[in-house]
Amino acid sequence: MIQSVDDQEILPFSSPPVEKKVVVPPPPPDSRRGCILGGCLKYAILLLAVIVAASAVALLALTAQDQGLIPWLQGGYRNQAVVVLDSIQNLSMLTTTRYNFSSLVTSEREMPTFLRPLYGEQQVLIAVGHITAGIDLSRMTQDDIVQQGGAITLRLPPPILMDCFLDENASYVAERSTGLFTSSAPNLEGQARQFAVQKFRDEAIANGVLNDVQQQATIALTEFIELLNLPDVTAVNVVPAAPDPAAPLPPSCL
Repeated sequence: MIQSVDDQEILPFSSPPVEKKVVVPPPPPDSRRGCILGGCLKYAILLLAVIVAASAVALLALTAQDQGLIPWLQGGYRNQAVVVLDSIQNLSMLTTTRYNFSSLVTSEREMPTFLRPLYGEQQVLIAVGHITAGIDLSRMTQDDIVQQGGAITLRLPPPILMDCFLDENASYVAERSTGLFTSSAPNLEGQARQFAVQKFRDEAIANGVLNDVQQQATIALTEFIELLNLPDVTAVNVVPAAPDPAAPLPPSCL
């Protein structure tokens, strides 16, 4: 830097002028010198900090992915799978198929033929019953819902019988006869009703009630998922499971 010297002053009485000396400071060092040890060092530290921070974020993301903490990292669709699972499980037991039966059930006491006129009893029951079957959707887990691209796939639990019962308003004893020395046995009608329920249950299974559940459940759940209007879902695939022959029966069907 160049500085100017102050103008000279003229003192009174024509005295000789007094000189003022101004010390000019030396120019500052060139900022480009020592860049690595000076200004550039802070940029190197900043760059290193950015790299460390990016590495930490990447490590955290990978850890969260392994632990399922970031759903969108695991295929990008886990949030939608959770929505579908919650909606389906709210349906609980999905009853899709009902078979209706009616039959005449004749029952009588077991005894020798020659005693029947004296102690025998016979009755005819008009039995009307219903067998319902469906799928227990509470057994579904998040692993049963898979989305690839725009297609979502549901794997269903096996179909089961849900209820077997007689229509009490429509079922009645149409005819009863007893021997000369006997009164009506109270358990004879109960046994006839139980026999009717078991008969209807077996006929429903033989007629393919569980297979019908698979077909009806596929249609019902496909329509249900479409009504959810999930973003980016263009196709719904429902995969039914085969009936489990070892599945326990509900108490009403025993």
